[in-house]
Amino acid sequence: MTRRLIAYVHVAGVAYGPGDDVPPEAARRIGAHAWDADEQDDGDQAPGPSEAPPRSGRGSGVEAWRQFAEQHNVEVAADASREDIVAACEAAELVEREE
Repeated sequence: MTRRLIAYVHVAGVAYGPGDDVPPEAARRIGAHAWDADEQDDGDQAPGPSEAPPRSGRGSGVEAWRQFAEQHNVEVAADASREDIVAACEAAELVEREE
């Protein structure tokens, strides 16, 4: 059984909804709140999505961003700053670039 969306979402200008096959690169960008909690992942799709840490305030530290990057196989140097990790996640198109 594959994961199923509970609502329509838009990722990079493409709409996905319940019953649609979501490509792994798009699935990584969809927050956990949009997936049916009762469905079990059969391993055919990308690893379970996780939401990006906030960019400021509580939970926005370097360790939160490092963990997010590691969950999505984004390589960052051991001494990378939070800004470096965020930039790497932006380059990997996991989060939108901030202007």
